[in-house]
Amino acid sequence: PAPPSARAGVRTPAPSCQPPKRRAAMAVEHAIADFWRDNYGVVCWLAGVGVMVLAIFVSDRRWRSRQVNLEKTTNIMNQSHTFALNLVRHFMPSFKVQKYQFRGMQAKAGTADIEFKELGLQLASGKRVLQGVTGEFKAGRMCAVMGPSGAGKTTFMNTLCGKATYGKMTGAIHINGVEANISEFKSVTGFVPQDDIVHQELTVREQIEFSARLRNSVGTSQESLMHIVDDVLNVMQVDHIQNSIVGSV
Repeated sequence: PAPPSARAGVRTPAPSCQPPKRRAAMAVEHAIADFWRDNYGVVCWLAGVGVMVLAIFVSDRRWRSRQVNLEKTTNIMNQSHTFALNLVRHFMPSFKVQKYQFRGMQAKAGTADIEFKELGLQLASGKRVLQGVTGEFKAGRMCAVMGPSGAGKTTFMNTLCGKATYGKMTGAIHINGVEANISEFKSVTGFVPQDDIVHQELTVREQIEFSARLRNSVGTSQESLMHIVDDVLNVMQVDHIQNSIVGSV
């Protein structure tokens, strides 16, 4: 007897004669084709995003490479500039000072001639460490006190400037022909000792500002003090290290 489907007039597809492997391969091909047909837009969008990301990555690498090269070039230029400035400072130390315009320090109207006669220093024990020194420092001139170690150069300067408080000074000192004590002219004189007596924790600028506040009158304005500090920094040619800590200079 005929099968029920045949009796109902329904055709039954003939069994396939292809091997199972071929049928599986065809099924995969059909699945891939269906995937591309259904997701073609999504795949194209992902591909575009990938191309954009790759372009951004390449651009970023090139930009970073250019920045590194630019930084190297800038460092070389800065080093060359610093080297040139150092050459100028060493071989032409007065060039910058000659062009500098003072804004705080003013030239003193008067001058001072310093004369000393039979200058000496006697210690408390009665020993004389300085005796019979006579000479004169004329205004507007630079003088050098020279001699071997232990000759008494420091003792002489300490006695002349009134710093030798550890003994009794003998002799006489005249300022412009009038007998006086040079320590009375502290506001217009400077004394640099052999040993540092500055605060190592302060900067070079802060040290000079501290001295400017002590040397100038109480009513000196802040602006004038800052101009004086700038003048000293430039005249001494230490403006390039003004923000350095003294202990590290």
